Amino acid sequence: MQLRRPFVITGALGLAVLAAALAAVLTSIGHAQAIAAPPVTTTITIDGTTFAPPPSNATPALTAAQAFATWSPGTAIPSQVSVQLGLVTVPVGPDCGAECSNLIVQNGIAYQSLNELAYGFEWSTCPPPSGPNAPTPSPGPSIQWNFIDANTGHQIIVECQRSAS
Repeated sequence: MQLRRPFVITGALGLAVLAAALAAVLTSIGHAQAIAAPPVTTTITIDGTTFAPPPSNATPALTAAQAFATWSPGTAIPSQVSVQLGLVTVPVGPDCGAECSNLIVQNGIAYQSLNELAYGFEWSTCPPPSGPNAPTPSPGPSIQWNFIDANTGHQIIVECQRSAS
Protein backbone atom coordinates (compact mmCIF):
# COMPACT_ATOMS: atom_id res chain seq x y z
CA MET A 1 0.00 0.00 0.00
CA GLN A 2 2.81 2.42 0.78
CA LEU A 3 4.44 1.75 -2.58
CA ARG A 4 1.35 3.02 -4.46
CA ARG A 5 1.27 6.35 -2.69
CA PRO A 6 4.32 7.86 -4.50
CA PHE A 7 2.86 6.80 -7.86
CA VAL A 8 -0.46 8.47 -7.06
CA ILE A 9 1.29 11.68 -5.96
CA THR A 10 3.56 11.62 -9.02
CA GLY A 11 0.56 11.02 -11.28
CA ALA A 12 -1.38 13.90 -9.71
CA LEU A 13 1.60 16.24 -10.10
CA GLY A 14 2.00 15.14 -13.72
CA LEU A 15 -1.66 15.95 -14.44
CA ALA A 16 -1.28 19.36 -12.79
CA VAL A 17 1.76 20.14 -14.97
CA LEU A 18 -0.12 18.95 -18.07
CA ALA A 19 -3.12 21.18 -17.21
CA ALA A 20 -0.83 24.19 -16.71
CA ALA A 21 0.91 23.52 -20.02
CA LEU A 22 -2.44 23.25 -21.81
CA ALA A 23 -3.58 26.56 -20.31
CA ALA A 24 -0.33 28.21 -21.48
CA VAL A 25 -0.78 26.85 -25.01
CA LEU A 26 -4.38 28.08 -25.19
CA THR A 27 -3.32 31.52 -23.95
CA SER A 28 -0.60 31.65 -26.63
CA ILE A 29 -3.09 30.68 -29.32
CA GLY A 30 -5.46 33.42 -28.15
CA HIS A 31 -2.63 35.96 -28.27
CA ALA A 32 -1.61 34.79 -31.76
CA GLN A 33 -5.20 35.25 -32.95
CA ALA A 34 -5.24 38.73 -31.40
CA ILE A 35 -2.28 39.80 -33.55
CA ALA A 36 -3.33 37.87 -36.65
CA ALA A 37 -4.01 41.06 -38.63
CA PRO A 38 -0.67 41.96 -40.21
CA PRO A 39 0.45 45.58 -40.11
CA VAL A 40 0.19 47.63 -43.27
CA THR A 41 3.75 47.96 -44.59
CA THR A 42 3.53 51.03 -46.82
CA THR A 43 1.38 54.14 -46.55
CA ILE A 44 -1.81 54.01 -48.60
CA THR A 45 -3.46 57.32 -49.53
CA ILE A 46 -7.11 57.51 -50.62
CA ASP A 47 -8.60 60.95 -51.30
CA GLY A 48 -6.45 62.51 -48.57
CA THR A 49 -7.05 59.76 -46.00
CA THR A 50 -3.86 57.89 -45.11
CA PHE A 51 -3.39 54.39 -43.74
CA ALA A 52 0.19 54.14 -42.48
CA PRO A 53 2.30 51.46 -40.79
CA PRO A 54 1.71 51.28 -37.03
CA PRO A 55 4.50 51.46 -34.47
CA SER A 56 6.13 48.08 -33.85
CA ASN A 57 4.82 48.07 -30.27
CA ALA A 58 1.18 48.78 -31.22
CA THR A 59 -1.18 46.75 -29.05
CA PRO A 60 -4.83 47.11 -30.01
CA ALA A 61 -7.43 46.46 -27.30
CA LEU A 62 -9.53 44.40 -29.73
CA THR A 63 -8.66 41.71 -32.23
CA ALA A 64 -9.72 42.31 -35.83
CA ALA A 65 -12.57 39.82 -35.34
CA GLN A 66 -13.75 41.59 -32.16
CA ALA A 67 -13.60 45.02 -33.83
CA PHE A 68 -15.56 43.72 -36.84
CA ALA A 69 -18.17 42.08 -34.58
CA THR A 70 -18.54 45.31 -32.58
CA TRP A 71 -19.07 47.27 -35.79
CA SER A 72 -21.38 44.63 -37.30
CA PRO A 73 -22.88 42.62 -34.41
CA GLY A 74 -23.44 38.95 -35.02
CA THR A 75 -21.22 38.76 -38.09
CA ALA A 76 -17.76 37.44 -38.75
CA ILE A 77 -15.20 38.86 -41.16
CA PRO A 78 -16.20 37.58 -44.62
CA SER A 79 -13.68 35.22 -46.21
CA GLN A 80 -13.13 37.54 -49.19
CA VAL A 81 -12.21 40.47 -46.92
CA SER A 82 -8.58 41.01 -45.92
CA VAL A 83 -7.53 43.04 -42.90
CA GLN A 84 -4.44 44.98 -41.85
CA LEU A 85 -3.53 47.04 -38.80
CA GLY A 86 -2.33 50.61 -39.22
CA LEU A 87 -2.69 54.29 -38.36
CA VAL A 88 -5.55 56.19 -40.01
CA THR A 89 -5.46 59.93 -40.57
CA VAL A 90 -8.51 61.71 -42.01
CA PRO A 91 -7.93 65.42 -42.68
CA VAL A 92 -11.01 67.64 -42.90
CA GLY A 93 -9.40 70.93 -43.95
CA PRO A 94 -8.03 74.14 -42.49
CA ASP A 95 -8.76 74.92 -38.85
CA CYS A 96 -12.32 76.24 -38.78
CA GLY A 97 -12.31 77.73 -35.28
CA ALA A 98 -15.33 77.05 -33.08
CA GLU A 99 -16.90 74.87 -35.77
CA CYS A 100 -13.97 72.46 -35.36
CA SER A 101 -14.52 71.95 -31.63
CA ASN A 102 -15.16 68.21 -32.06
CA LEU A 103 -12.18 67.76 -34.38
CA ILE A 104 -8.47 67.37 -33.74
CA VAL A 105 -6.57 70.50 -34.82
CA GLN A 106 -2.84 70.35 -35.38
CA ASN A 107 -0.63 72.81 -37.25
CA GLY A 108 -3.66 74.67 -38.59
CA ILE A 109 -5.31 71.54 -40.06
CA ALA A 110 -8.48 69.94 -38.69
CA TYR A 111 -8.69 66.14 -38.60
CA GLN A 112 -11.55 63.74 -38.02
CA SER A 113 -8.90 61.19 -37.06
CA LEU A 114 -5.16 61.65 -36.55
CA ASN A 115 -2.85 58.61 -36.41
CA GLU A 116 -5.63 56.49 -34.91
CA LEU A 117 -4.83 52.78 -34.51
CA ALA A 118 -7.30 50.99 -36.75
CA TYR A 119 -8.01 47.89 -38.73
CA GLY A 120 -8.39 48.42 -42.45
CA PHE A 121 -10.88 45.93 -43.86
CA GLU A 122 -10.37 45.62 -47.59
CA TRP A 123 -13.18 44.52 -49.91
CA SER A 124 -12.34 43.70 -53.52
CA THR A 125 -14.82 46.18 -55.02
CA CYS A 126 -16.60 49.40 -54.11
CA PRO A 127 -20.35 49.58 -54.39
CA PRO A 128 -21.42 51.72 -57.33
CA PRO A 129 -22.35 55.32 -56.49
CA SER A 130 -26.10 55.75 -56.02
CA GLY A 131 -28.60 58.55 -55.96
CA PRO A 132 -29.89 61.02 -58.55
CA ASN A 133 -26.64 63.05 -58.69
CA ALA A 134 -24.24 60.12 -58.30
CA PRO A 135 -21.15 60.32 -60.49
CA THR A 136 -20.50 57.68 -63.10
CA PRO A 137 -18.11 55.16 -61.57
CA SER A 138 -14.64 55.22 -63.04
CA PRO A 139 -13.70 52.17 -65.09
CA GLY A 140 -11.28 49.62 -63.74
CA PRO A 141 -10.87 47.88 -60.43
CA SER A 142 -11.63 49.43 -57.08
CA ILE A 143 -11.10 48.61 -53.42
CA GLN A 144 -13.44 49.51 -50.59
CA TRP A 145 -11.70 50.21 -47.29
CA ASN A 146 -13.61 50.20 -44.02
CA PHE A 147 -11.46 51.63 -41.23
CA ILE A 148 -12.53 50.52 -37.74
CA ASP A 149 -10.94 51.73 -34.50
CA ALA A 150 -8.79 48.91 -33.12
CA ASN A 151 -9.57 49.88 -29.53
CA THR A 152 -13.31 50.59 -29.63
CA GLY A 153 -14.68 48.84 -32.73
CA HIS A 154 -16.27 52.08 -33.96
CA GLN A 155 -16.17 52.89 -37.64
CA ILE A 156 -13.85 55.76 -38.52
CA ILE A 157 -14.49 56.11 -42.25
CA VAL A 158 -15.23 54.10 -45.41
CA GLU A 159 -13.20 55.00 -48.48
CA CYS A 160 -13.37 53.80 -52.06
CA GLN A 161 -9.99 53.50 -53.76
CA ARG A 162 -10.63 53.54 -57.52
CA SER A 163 -7.94 52.79 -60.05
CA ALA A 164 -6.56 55.64 -62.10
CA SER A 165 -7.16 53.87 -65.42
